[in-house]
Amino acid sequence: MSIRAESRRKFLKTISLGAGACVLSVKRTLAQTAIVTLPSEASYPQNANDSADHTLHIRTSPVEIAPQRIISATTYNGHFPGPLLRFKEGQQVTVDVYNDTDTPEQLHWHGQKVSTEVDGAAEEGTPFIPAHGQRRLVFTPNPAGFRFYHTHNRAGANLAAGQYSGQVGPVYIEPRHDPGKYDREVFLVLKEFEPTFSQGGDMAQDFLSPSVPNKELEAAGESAMKASLAKGMPHGYEVGYASFTINGRMLGHGEPIRVKPGERVLFHILNGSATEIRSLALPGHSFQVVALDGNPVPNPAHVPVLWLGTAERISAIVEMHHPGVWILGDLDNDDRRHGMG
Repeated sequence: MSIRAESRRKFLKTISLGAGACVLSVKRTLAQTAIVTLPSEASYPQNANDSADHTLHIRTSPVEIAPQRIISATTYNGHFPGPLLRFKEGQQVTVDVYNDTDTPEQLHWHGQKVSTEVDGAAEEGTPFIPAHGQRRLVFTPNPAGFRFYHTHNRAGANLAAGQYSGQVGPVYIEPRHDPGKYDREVFLVLKEFEPTFSQGGDMAQDFLSPSVPNKELEAAGESAMKASLAKGMPHGYEVGYASFTINGRMLGHGEPIRVKPGERVLFHILNGSATEIRSLALPGHSFQVVALDGNPVPNPAHVPVLWLGTAERISAIVEMHHPGVWILGDLDNDDRRHGMG
């Protein structure tokens, strides 16, 4: 979250005509896991006569996040986010992954219960996808729900690698039963680009409830910092970002979400950030949270704002009862001005 003292509550009272990931509603339609490798969960050499259900290419690509604003990022299939992969619960799938880069890679199936052989975590023993090589992954997707795939390489101090890159893509595993009570689905991936190192500064807290700092926690933090400095340890670095996107486009430069009055829209939202906690609000509407990290909640609740930590996912239904043009965006004004909406 950007370091700003400006109040974030003002956003909830603001209606803007800019449209990034915005929602339009009018009176008419606008246009880990197993130690052994299971027979159904393994990697195989590719046979030219066999076709995969899905194919992913890891490559460095230009990504246009706004007109005349192009960044370079490692992506899946040349785009950000990577393609939405829809699987069926319990139905075996085959995914061919080609690594077109100079660096061995891992593709991790976040939230799925699959064998180590295909899980995509080197620390658990998953083989790397060699540079300029490929692997065929065969597994049975489970459990049902909103999952995602991403690189599992560690970035370290390389802000162009690992989760700082554009290697993020959504996965939806359709349940065998209970398709859900909604009219349509919308998948959104939140992501920042152009990271840089910085030092110093405190995050604004006026948007928290209560907004008054906790003196006990504050004193503990200050004491720990002074003790660290007394040992000669330097101040740590933070990572900031120059651009913010939803589905790879900055606010005002993406295709709006067009809806009909009364529609129940199921939003599947993924925070693909390497470091950031994100908020998301839609003025005039509330979110009925039905699943967290792809897992159904026992008691769906209505909330005005969604908060997502890194790699977190929320599935929430919004009933569209307020015609107009609305900004679906971050509460932080500065982050929104830099594209998060």
